[in-house]
Amino acid sequence: MFVYKNNGSSLGENLNLNIINDATSSNRIIALINRNLQIAEDSYVDDITPEEIQAGTQAVKDYCFANKNENLYFEYLLAISQEDEKLNVLKEKKKHEIQTKRDEALESGLIYNEHTFQTREKDKLNINGAVTNLMLDMQSGTNSISEIIWIDINDEKVTFAPQDFLKFASSVAYHTQEITFKANILKERIEQAKSEQDLEAIVWEE
Repeated sequence: MFVYKNNGSSLGENLNLNIINDATSSNRIIALINRNLQIAEDSYVDDITPEEIQAGTQAVKDYCFANKNENLYFEYLLAISQEDEKLNVLKEKKKHEIQTKRDEALESGLIYNEHTFQTREKDKLNINGAVTNLMLDMQSGTNSISEIIWIDINDEKVTFAPQDFLKFASSVAYHTQEITFKANILKERIEQAKSEQDLEAIVWEE
């Protein structure tokens, strides 16, 4: 059962947008409990544990992220945090922003020889699989693979000679490494930030 830590009000078994918005606007902490609340002389006894608060916060995060409303989660965190905790919340938010930009860059594809190729995780697995087959063919001396046909983002067939495909695969690997390295550098800067102004200066530049 979800409850407000501040007054023990029951919120039911499931979260929704209205509950989280209300908690955010009123700075009330949502806790998730699996027991009856204590009542002493008809008054609510606040014996909510840190674990129950954490469970409530995790549930808010899960709901917001599942509904692609990440900003609401961070607004909620800021609303319930003490002043000395807010910088860490802002750091978490900034890290999420950088991670989102990183993922978008990785998903946007790679331009190679005037063609744009998809570089999602499954695409890279397919490329690596083709490289493995090609290397085995070359190492065995069979050399039965004379060309590799790959599909670009516009569904156009692109023909590669074996060595050209290996260069293409290397470019994909470098592209991924470069983006990941860029994100890691920014995350290190986020960790070292001492103020909100420091965080605002950290941006993903295209």
